[in-house]
Amino acid sequence: MKNLIYKLQYYTVLLACKILFLFSEEKRFKFGDFLGVITYKFIKKRRLIALTNLQMAFPEKEKSELEKIALESFKVMMKAFLATLWLKDYLKEPGKVKVINQEVFLEAYNEKKGVIAALMHMGNMEATLKVAEGFPVVTVAKKQRNPYINKFIDYGRKHDLNLTVFTKNKSTSKDLLERIDNKEIYALFSDHRDKGAIVDFFGMEAKAPTGAVSLALRYDIPLLLGYNYFNPDNSCTAVVEKIDLIKTGNFKNDVLANTQLLINRMEEVIKEHPEQWMWFHDRWNLYRKFYRRKK
Repeated sequence: MKNLIYKLQYYTVLLACKILFLFSEEKRFKFGDFLGVITYKFIKKRRLIALTNLQMAFPEKEKSELEKIALESFKVMMKAFLATLWLKDYLKEPGKVKVINQEVFLEAYNEKKGVIAALMHMGNMEATLKVAEGFPVVTVAKKQRNPYINKFIDYGRKHDLNLTVFTKNKSTSKDLLERIDNKEIYALFSDHRDKGAIVDFFGMEAKAPTGAVSLALRYDIPLLLGYNYFNPDNSCTAVVEKIDLIKTGNFKNDVLANTQLLINRMEEVIKEHPEQWMWFHDRWNLYRKFYRRKK
């Protein structure tokens, strides 16, 4: 029965994609805005998470302003998810992705050690690939519950975008380390809650992944921060920055110090473009603490 449901979901997605592509890109993005509004209004859990996160991060802002930021964030994320369906064409179209600091990436890559790119769930996320267009990129992605949809997404990433994708699991670190001598670009989302270090994020204690920092330190690989934001015309801007690592010789302490350094810069970026970040992720685990207790 479960397999039948998965198949129905998969064919529904395929049909929806075919219908979507009957319309212009402009109308597809407008549909993404619409989905963002619907998601914000009707998926209460995610709305509560987003608003709670925003209240904690920006206690000085009025409730109406926080609600506006949250709604825009939902719209941005829905557009980003939809845009993955035509990302290959989006990346190739002149003017769609403006890259800031391309020279920083090229300088790092020319060291011939590989590159670690710490990415953020922000803007047209996967369009940040424009920075590394034509170069070998390895990334890690969460496995979708529906195996047919998971295969569909993986095929697009591998064949349309030429990505090497590892499914996130217990052996992910080992899989990445087996390729470390290939001197590739390792693109790792590093802004969500995950196992790793305890850091200060917007003045609150939070868990942060240390994978990108650990790899950069252990194997002396340049560490870059990559992020993205939508422009009003649905083009986007991808930014790459060099993270100058603290190196004292104490590996454990250096991992903690540099993870905090990276998180600090991410916090600054989010403050610059608050409506572009994925606020409906339970970054501080607040939903579990506050709302589940009330049930």
